[in-house]
Amino acid sequence: MFKNYMKIALRNLHRNKSHAFINISGLTIGLVCCLLIFEYVVNEHRFDDFNANKNDLYRITQTTIRSGGEPDTGTLGGWRLGEVLGESVPEVVRFARIHPDYASPVIYDPEKPEAAFEEEHVFYTDAAFLEMFSYPLVAGNPEKALSEPGTLLLSESMAEKYFGNENPIGKTLNVTGWISGDFRVNGVLKDVPQNSHLEFDFLLPVVDLLANSRYSDPETGWNWSNFITYVQLQSYVKSVDIHEKLTTVLWEHRRENYEQINATATWQAQPLAEIHLNDDIFAPRVRQGSYKTVYFFSMIGLITLLIALINYINLTTARAIDRAREVGVRKVVGANRKQLIRQFLFETGLTMMASVWLAVALASVLRPVVNGLAGIEIPDALWSQGWPWAILLGVTLFGTLLGGLYPAFVLSAFKPVSVLKSRSGATATRQWLRQSLVVTQFAASIALLSGVAIVYSQVDYMRNFDNGMDMEQILTLAGPRVLPEGTTRSQAMEVLSGEFKNIPGIQKIATSNALPGQGFNWYTSGMRKQDADPSEGISGVVSWIDTSFASLYGLEIIEGTGFKNVSMTTPDGEPTPAIINETAARKIGFDSPADALGEILNTGPAEVVGVFKDFNWSSAHQEREAAVFLLNSFSNNFSMKVSTENLPETISTIRSIFTAMYPGNPFQYDFLDEKFAEQFRSDQQFVMLFSIFTGLAILISCLGLFGLASFSARQRTKEIGIRKVLGASVLSVAGLLSKSFIKLVVLANIIAWPLAWYLMSQWLDNFAYRIEISWWFFALAGGLALLIAVATVSWQAFQAATANPVKALRYE
Repeated sequence: MFKNYMKIALRNLHRNKSHAFINISGLTIGLVCCLLIFEYVVNEHRFDDFNANKNDLYRITQTTIRSGGEPDTGTLGGWRLGEVLGESVPEVVRFARIHPDYASPVIYDPEKPEAAFEEEHVFYTDAAFLEMFSYPLVAGNPEKALSEPGTLLLSESMAEKYFGNENPIGKTLNVTGWISGDFRVNGVLKDVPQNSHLEFDFLLPVVDLLANSRYSDPETGWNWSNFITYVQLQSYVKSVDIHEKLTTVLWEHRRENYEQINATATWQAQPLAEIHLNDDIFAPRVRQGSYKTVYFFSMIGLITLLIALINYINLTTARAIDRAREVGVRKVVGANRKQLIRQFLFETGLTMMASVWLAVALASVLRPVVNGLAGIEIPDALWSQGWPWAILLGVTLFGTLLGGLYPAFVLSAFKPVSVLKSRSGATATRQWLRQSLVVTQFAASIALLSGVAIVYSQVDYMRNFDNGMDMEQILTLAGPRVLPEGTTRSQAMEVLSGEFKNIPGIQKIATSNALPGQGFNWYTSGMRKQDADPSEGISGVVSWIDTSFASLYGLEIIEGTGFKNVSMTTPDGEPTPAIINETAARKIGFDSPADALGEILNTGPAEVVGVFKDFNWSSAHQEREAAVFLLNSFSNNFSMKVSTENLPETISTIRSIFTAMYPGNPFQYDFLDEKFAEQFRSDQQFVMLFSIFTGLAILISCLGLFGLASFSARQRTKEIGIRKVLGASVLSVAGLLSKSFIKLVVLANIIAWPLAWYLMSQWLDNFAYRIEISWWFFALAGGLALLIAVATVSWQAFQAATANPVKALRYE
């Protein structure tokens, strides 16, 4: 029986090569899209699953609600948080605090001081960290790895970077960051897996950080809120059962603080598995994904596969008439309906299997391309496990049933007498079904096409958004941190500024502690007038700039004199001069920007000497922050307005001066506009992937339309011949064959437009500054889809219309 089914299936595929090609191509493209998206989605959901204690590990989060405000959830807290939980909550087995080195320290081997590097992925943490998380050591003693002050752990790749093939254990690295000094290498970690939400290359003991801080006193251990706290709970405990206990315990320690600002707070234990796909909760220096993006691409994958299956159903039922006589003959010679159903399901399964194997091969070839476009790393090892193949088998069976069950029942239901008397087996019901499926797949394609146009326009809008700052031809440079003994950071910055000003290619120069698009120095939830009630505090940001910063970046001061005629040094006890932006003036409660002048704020304290016209320091993803800019010569970064003439020579001169005066510091510069644009990299990658998958969905739809048009032209061969003999023109015949399909695409537009408008409105709500959805997005998508459909159908229509009418009249 199987041999017979196989023989008939292969003969049928060989006899109808073009039909088989369209079917297999459409299914393969749909499956490739689905597989690539499936790999991405699975990889996003597999984050942190390598940890042996993954089911018992939690991150502590805090949700604060000010009077009349919205809930604000964050991960940062004081270093005392972990200790209090360990002492007061019996369900907590152990805890570990993590403090990223936000200064991106400079690290070098004292024996090779010329080879210094700035490292972003440096954490201070507790010794319990390695007990809780599965980051194994490849060298060193795990029990003593982080328990000894003055030691560090580094990854295998960093060990090779700093020590080559030498054994790094016991060797010394100099670290200049939040704390500075020589640290002995106590162990080497296996490189952090790609699917870890924590991303680090160096681990230093948190005790070293606390020992060098004025906040090390337990009484002030809540005020230094830069720590992320993880806990390991007893295996029988669920996070939902412990939330109330966490809040009760911590409220005992923080009640007075929150009552002062008229706020309430709750603490939660966030399961490890929920951390990565939750970018609504901010955490510094971790890999964060978006469940919205994962959900979005999951829908695209399913829609693309559905379009491919619709194609198969459409083309197979359309060809039912061609196979009607075959069904009639087989029934006359004794075939029953069950045998016919099995035959047609077997053919569908064979097509699906061929498509699946082709799709797996293509997906493996295209995976590196997708990784590059999406900025992700989908591991090949995913397919070395058994469960992806089991899912693929399930998809094959599901596709076989969905794509083959209806055609099988339709074909097997033909009556022998009817089909042997005539080739006509089509019914109005099947005609209606095919038309409905064409409308469905084109409605989905048009909705996706509209989405691409809107997403592209939003990203382009953000990239070209007028943020109120001049960022053209600005070169930024990190100041030196490895300094000669007796030299302070401010002295080094001042000396270098003087030297750089003498370079002909530098037009202006300024210094600051933070740079546009790269965050602020200080985030606060209690910004207010110094004499105001603490409950009136607002969320705001603080950064330090010098007297030249506003001029260099073209910032407009609308009230006050700014930092003109202001001394760079503030006498002890006197408030620091500050310029605020319009948003800060409004949110703090001043009736007008002018009313803010001379007022004292609690950030410092600081005296307002000017008000900036609002500008966007960050991207269009975020609303303008209430910002305070304090005057300070203790800066970390240079900003230089440079001439484009002889730019390489200018950069070379800057490098020579920098490295000659302060050797042992990495020379790291950027052009600000390019660095600022990196904020939109993920958006651009999203647009690229969205466009590719949408293009493939439309291609699948066109393959189906091409097949249906070909079938329709063949069915009307004799009619076309008669019309041409009677004088019909080629255009009129082509129009006759095309208009029914064009009507379906027009109907698909009517259905797709409101659906696309609703979905994209929801997506745009994620942006603080967004475009308005205009009618032309849908007109463009609909017109393009219509043009593609016309081109697809017209090819077949013109072929039929230009054929020899004599051959057409001999048809059948």
